[in-house]
Amino acid sequence: MTLDIRRLTPDLLDDYLYFFDHVAFTDHPEWSQCYCLAFHFEPVWDAEDAGRDKPWRERAARFVREGKVQGYLAYSDGKVVGWCNANDKGNYAALRHNVNPELLTEDGNEKVKSVVCFLVAPDARGQGVATKLLERVCADAEADGYDFVEGYPTGERDMYAAHHGTVTLFEKCGFVVHKKLGNDCVMRKYL
Repeated sequence: MTLDIRRLTPDLLDDYLYFFDHVAFTDHPEWSQCYCLAFHFEPVWDAEDAGRDKPWRERAARFVREGKVQGYLAYSDGKVVGWCNANDKGNYAALRHNVNPELLTEDGNEKVKSVVCFLVAPDARGQGVATKLLERVCADAEADGYDFVEGYPTGERDMYAAHHGTVTLFEKCGFVVHKKLGNDCVMRKYL
């Protein structure tokens, strides 16, 4: 599979939304409302979203236009087949409010790029899409002056947790375990 990896920009918003609306969750429609916003979640959203039909879709569109949601889209034959959510660690509310204090340890003045999610179209899985996305994240993070890239895979072989990436995926791209957190871990690639 030949892939074209593109950094998400506002001009790719329609592709991003189409991927989430019609491709990413064809095998699990119950997950289709996420729009990869879980790591941006703020508790006030519960009250704001009451009674609204697709509040996370609206919020995702706004966040992409504002540059708050960042990441990469993988294209094959002009169609989006994958997504990776990668952003400055400080831009993820969930990493600031997470109940696990080990995940929140401050890193001083180091610039940290966090990778929190991968989504690959069902018919493109197992073809190296996530690997190519992660390689691009690392290359751009180094060019952008980051000290390291961090990922949060689960140690369990569970399709419901695979969206965080797997230990094997991160190891293949040169990451090492920084911290073990029960079945989960923090993995880093120093740039």
